[in-house]
Amino acid sequence: MAASESTESFEAAAHRALRVLARKAIGWSGADIERMVREARQKARREKRSLTYEDLAFRISGGKPGKSPLLRRRIAVHEAGHVVTRLYLGLGTITRITIDAAEGGGYIMGNVGENEQTEEFLTAALVTTLSGRAAEEVIIGSVTSSSGGSERSDLAMATDLALVMETVLGFGKTYPLLYRPIKNSDAILAMDSELSSRVSVRLDTAYAAAVTIIKAQKTALDFLAKALFEEETLEGPELVTVLGEVRQRMVQTDG
Repeated sequence: MAASESTESFEAAAHRALRVLARKAIGWSGADIERMVREARQKARREKRSLTYEDLAFRISGGKPGKSPLLRRRIAVHEAGHVVTRLYLGLGTITRITIDAAEGGGYIMGNVGENEQTEEFLTAALVTTLSGRAAEEVIIGSVTSSSGGSERSDLAMATDLALVMETVLGFGKTYPLLYRPIKNSDAILAMDSELSSRVSVRLDTAYAAAVTIIKAQKTALDFLAKALFEEETLEGPELVTVLGEVRQRMVQTDG
């Protein structure tokens, strides 16, 4: 019985590893894959050892070193935080999640439907945007610079959304009816300390809400992060199955 279980476990692990490689090789031609395998085998022979998964993964990645297990886990936790929070708040469907993107990780969202662009809805979007960083803080106990650093980062997008909520969407705590289009957000935030303070309050409030959700949904988040760590990319029927399991582990809260 134990031997059979061990064999099944090995076969499952091998199948998962091959699936990961296949995803990495999407877009490659048959000739490209044949050449890659041949070169990996030649390298293994020169080093007088058997061909390994790492040999193939290294070739597929273009010779770039892979992410460390610690970094892969952090990215998995970060993306799982985004997805679990989005599921909890009911903000559209998820069609793909990966920790193997060039910039680290990411998820693709499907149709969010015809939601009313109320302040409550946009605040929920803020919470979701900041929930990756919140997941790192709650689950790992520290945060990295991955949430910021570029114009497409979580912090940049959250700041831009909070800013337009205050200035052009009619939700400002001061002068809500005054339409003030922003051409240079960096400059206006630097010059208007009162506006910067209100934007920061929105961000702080949304982040606190994200932390609360992550703490409540830790079991579901841990499950999704583990699946992402193992598979690297989830999509199609496999994603549907995993998200179904995630939903079963989610708990209802009074919030």
